[in-house]
Amino acid sequence: MEYNVENLFDMVDNGTEYPEYKPGACNWTLSTFQTKLDNIASVIAAARPDIAVLLEIKNENALQALLKTLKNKKCPFDYYALGDRPNRSITMPCIISRFPVTNLEGYGVPITAGYTIGRNLLEADVFLGRDTLKVFACHWSSKKEPESIRMAAAFLLKERLARVPLQKDYIIAGDLNENYDECANFHTLGLDDTHGKTGINHVIGTVRSDQGAFTDYVTKKNILTEKDMRHFDPWLDLPENKRMSEVYRHKDNTPDHILLPVSLFDSIGLSYVDRSFRVFSWDGRLLLNGVPFRWQIRFENHRKFHKAEGYSDHLPIMLKICKGPFHSDAQAQPDTINSSKISGHGKPGGFESGMEGWVSCAPYITCIRDTAQVRWGRYCLKISGSAGKQNVCAARAMLQCDLPDNSLQRVLVLALNGQGTLSFRTRTQKNKKWTYYTGERFELAKAAKYTVYNFTQWKTVELPLTGQSAPPREIQFEIRVKKQTAIDLRIDNIKIQTRPGPAADERACINP
Repeated sequence: MEYNVENLFDMVDNGTEYPEYKPGACNWTLSTFQTKLDNIASVIAAARPDIAVLLEIKNENALQALLKTLKNKKCPFDYYALGDRPNRSITMPCIISRFPVTNLEGYGVPITAGYTIGRNLLEADVFLGRDTLKVFACHWSSKKEPESIRMAAAFLLKERLARVPLQKDYIIAGDLNENYDECANFHTLGLDDTHGKTGINHVIGTVRSDQGAFTDYVTKKNILTEKDMRHFDPWLDLPENKRMSEVYRHKDNTPDHILLPVSLFDSIGLSYVDRSFRVFSWDGRLLLNGVPFRWQIRFENHRKFHKAEGYSDHLPIMLKICKGPFHSDAQAQPDTINSSKISGHGKPGGFESGMEGWVSCAPYITCIRDTAQVRWGRYCLKISGSAGKQNVCAARAMLQCDLPDNSLQRVLVLALNGQGTLSFRTRTQKNKKWTYYTGERFELAKAAKYTVYNFTQWKTVELPLTGQSAPPREIQFEIRVKKQTAIDLRIDNIKIQTRPGPAADERACINP
């Protein structure tokens, strides 16, 4: 199990606590602390893992109190490891186990000027008799900080992994604060200060693709043929609409991971039990209105106040490992992202291998891949939901452009189906001013003018791109929704090309 327990602080004030967790402040009392312990211990006892990587544990005092509570619930863990060295941090990763834990090592994440000290990387061996499972427990920096900070933690882990023998069985578990498909949208979200590379996808190696191309995921089928150090992320074992261990700003996220190396898919030692990965919700007890039932803190008289109820803002994730060779469960495969290159399932510009680059910036509007109505191929992008009291961005993407320098009359081409009161706009990387497209004919404008669209059939639209003489390398594209209206729109066959003509298709740039 991997579980971020959300700030398990003890009752000792040593000066590093968050203000709301100082003993006696904000109703953080011994009674409240015991309720938090009991709730978290109940989750672990219900799941009954043999090994658990726990995040956001304050110190050994807090962990010992949790272990005592687990023992009282007849769920004892006799062995543990703390990630308290070499750096001191507000919380630390921990490992608890029913099996002996040996060979503990701690590694400090390099400190970057102006940023908080990163939590240590914890390494330990879990002795299983004739076999030993090495566990790396990680908690990378949050997205309040740029990707380069998490990249530093990823490189630290990669350096250590490079010294692990190829056939050694190990897992990487923790809250990495990166989604399984982080490289697909972090550029659009403005987190990219690493030139299109991410810690989990490119440094740890869960994908094999370059910037501007559809993501090519490492899979159980191809991991044995990989020459470089690669890892399988079992989030791919779940259907896309089930991939969630945290919800942030009404969006499903997958920051929690248990990454698996090639050694867990060979014929010796330990192996991954195929398709055993799952999100543990305790039959819905860990959910409140469809999102993780986090530890409840309310504001009272401009102060935070612990309500002494709830669990964590993360859900636990679990999988099984067994003795013996890996066996593939080829039946009942979910509708996962196609992990191989597009071949015969659609044209460039579709959504056959994911929805790279597309995000919704509105709380109650979602962007998902859809198969119900497509222009061609198997998938299109569906944008649906309702705007609130303000005009909002329903969908945004950074579209990569690779047209030759002598290409003029550049256009953004896309097929639309559905309805909404919408405004479309684009801007280039170097131009801060937006170009708007209004009316039924999508005429150029300098300001937004919302139009009621109702495309009962697929309609191909061309949006002229203006603002630079030379072709831009990126186009930011937004679809906006008028306040207090709904959107139910599908997009397919999107590309940047020159006008006119079919021949320009050969020079088109697909949706990244």
